[in-house]
Amino acid sequence: MPYVERSAVRLHYEDEGEGTPVLLLHGLGGSAQVWDEHMPAFAKHYRVLRPDLRGFGQSGHPPGPYRVTDFVDDLVVILRAAGVEKAHVLGISLGGVVAQRLALDQPKRVHSLVLVSTSSEISEKGTATWLRLADLVETMGFDGRTIDPRRSVAPRFAERHPERLEELAEQTRRCDPKAYAAAARAVARYHYTDELRHLPHPVLILQGLEDQLTPPGGSVKMVRAIPRARLLFVPEAGHNLPMEQPQAFQYAVLGFWAGVDLAAHAV
Repeated sequence: MPYVERSAVRLHYEDEGEGTPVLLLHGLGGSAQVWDEHMPAFAKHYRVLRPDLRGFGQSGHPPGPYRVTDFVDDLVVILRAAGVEKAHVLGISLGGVVAQRLALDQPKRVHSLVLVSTSSEISEKGTATWLRLADLVETMGFDGRTIDPRRSVAPRFAERHPERLEELAEQTRRCDPKAYAAAARAVARYHYTDELRHLPHPVLILQGLEDQLTPPGGSVKMVRAIPRARLLFVPEAGHNLPMEQPQAFQYAVLGFWAGVDLAAHAV
């Protein structure tokens, strides 16, 4: 299990498979393990790097404040340590925000982007919601007011798979409340839409039609802004699309990466 340090913060990442490198970025409260069920399919064709973002999993949990650029700088250190110059980058939710910033600030590090259950900007109402959640978690920890996994999946999935809801709740309970709050505040304010109009990379946007946390309208705004983007709506999926519709997720991502690689080799 590789580790690297940046500014006295230990950063953990998994490194599996062979081929073109891909970088998988988890969401708020997650870790590298959220990608476990997809690893057999991804690592069969690609070299997969999946870090624990600072504050989560086996990476260090430094006190806040965190900035999105902190996550980006961490990723650059990880890519250098792994000897990777350029990668396909996939991010979900918080990871999608970080992926956008990485592509904007370090475009030569990014081959393509897959943005899942995320957005390019946040409204004033959204900012207030994130800041309120961060304050609650920091002062009260994780309880019924701060953990509601039902909102992160489609209603039908919640009814059929209560065991997966408990997995999501337990995943959150394992987090450090202060680090979780610091990460939530880091993504409480951002507006990348105008910058994305100049993004040169091919981009796939995956959006669950029943996403209650990041509604589909944000994906429409992104696909209209990004020159080389395509948008795929996934029915019967909420915010945790890769868990709810794993086969559709894998087919869409692998097909996209294969197409990008084929086009690059044809040039």
